[in-house]
Amino acid sequence: MARHNQLLHQHLEGISWRVLEQYPDIIRRLIRTKSGVYALYRGRKLYYVGLADNLMGRIKGHLKDRHRGLWDRFSVYLTLDHGHMKELESLILRVVRPKGNKVTGGFTGSASQRSALNRMMREADADRRAAILGGHIAERRRRVKVARAKGPRALAGISDKSIRLKGKHGGRWLWGTLLRDGSIRYKRTKYPSPSAAAGAAVKGPCNGWTFWHLRDDAGRWVPLKSLRKR
Repeated sequence: MARHNQLLHQHLEGISWRVLEQYPDIIRRLIRTKSGVYALYRGRKLYYVGLADNLMGRIKGHLKDRHRGLWDRFSVYLTLDHGHMKELESLILRVVRPKGNKVTGGFTGSASQRSALNRMMREADADRRAAILGGHIAERRRRVKVARAKGPRALAGISDKSIRLKGKHGGRWLWGTLLRDGSIRYKRTKYPSPSAAAGAAVKGPCNGWTFWHLRDDAGRWVPLKSLRKR
């Protein structure tokens, strides 16, 4: 019995082209007019990949069209859900690039990550140079990163070690720790943002960027928001 979340229903693999000529009725009964992906092979080497609503008709057609004589075996993969068929074909074509296919296919709604990779590599290179050079260059790089960051864990990666924090409430100092992953630990509990940790410390809404203080390079206690200054 077919499962609701499965893609394939039935398949035939590595079938000689001669079966199509000598036993067409049997093949027709097996795949009828079903939809799916098919592959043509020459020996063991993949030659062509396609998809069709009528697999029997499409494969028999390749015995007479431009692919005639260029393949000797075929495989068919019958599907239950046709919603992703075109993307499945494109994925196969882009991965294996069969010799007989002229078009590689595209992905609808899928964004290339190449630009993101390039941007992240530049950021990693900048972090590495700043760490090596140190001093005001490292400090400037840290401030640039904090200024650009948004949402929870905006402080992630600004330091390769934990940083001691303190905030004053009710006439006394409360202590926390900025961790390497950008979270803040207060009384053994980790919070995803400065304000979440400050809210837990004062037991109410609180701007963590002004509440928490850390030591700057001169040893002075300055608000956490100073990291956002370029």
